Amino acid sequence: MGLVVYTVCPLPPALAAAPSDESVLGERFVQVVAHPDDDLLFMSPDLYGGVLGERPSVTVYLTAGEGTAGLDDRHDPFVYARDRVAGLHAAYAYLAGVRNAWRSTVMTAGRLPVQVDSLVERPRVRLIFAGLPDGGDPRADGGRDALTRLWAGRSCVHVFDAADRPCVSREDVLGMLRAIYRKYHANVVRTLDPDPPSRCRLCDHPDHVASARFACAAAEDSQVRLVAYRGYPMTVWAPNVPQRMRELKREIFGVYRRHDYRARSGWHYRAWFERMYKVADHGPRP
Repeated sequence: MGLVVYTVCPLPPALAAAPSDESVLGERFVQVVAHPDDDLLFMSPDLYGGVLGERPSVTVYLTAGEGTAGLDDRHDPFVYARDRVAGLHAAYAYLAGVRNAWRSTVMTAGRLPVQVDSLVERPRVRLIFAGLPDGGDPRADGGRDALTRLWAGRSCVHVFDAADRPCVSREDVLGMLRAIYRKYHANVVRTLDPDPPSRCRLCDHPDHVASARFACAAAEDSQVRLVAYRGYPMTVWAPNVPQRMRELKREIFGVYRRHDYRARSGWHYRAWFERMYKVADHGPRP
């Protein structure tokens, strides 16, 4: 681990005027998502305010997002997982308007080692990768839906890229998130919908639900504000992102997409660029 420098990404003019969803200074954001891109698709443009405002912004990706790469095609799943990390690096650097240069370290959170990547010119922007198996990957311990099974406490799983590490349990994941909240003094935790509609035209991904439930449970008894965002079900709801911000969201995701061969264009991506729905915005827990 160390310093990794990629390309230079100048700040697009439209970004300088991008509004924040938060008006109170001193907020320290932690986003908890399942896959590399959930934040860009479902929490944006809210996500932009903290990064552009140079406030602490930490995003935790619970799974490696390898999916079925290497099973339904010839792509190496380990390379694909690394490509998705590279896409996130590029997108966040582009959003921040600085060089795509990151410092990578390994931190023990609870009892789990996680990769922590900090944007060199905006070191309070951090991306944390837990590397658990994607729910769509049948190669994980116990098969598909590893994150869902972890939440239910029915099994333990090895991280995606290092089978020699201890088997990760439900309490390990909760302990990891609690340690991250404490270390970065989080007072706003963003996540996905922990209880999405069960009757819907487009139901949510099980990984989205499990990641949100982990994020919320880890915040119990702490003084944080939880903000949850809809995932797939909002795809067919009315567009609600202003036109200028739609273009911005499409532009930033386009930077990520250059590294993700599976993020092909399609109607659902167009729908996500036009939408962002919050489920709830709760005050600090007593």
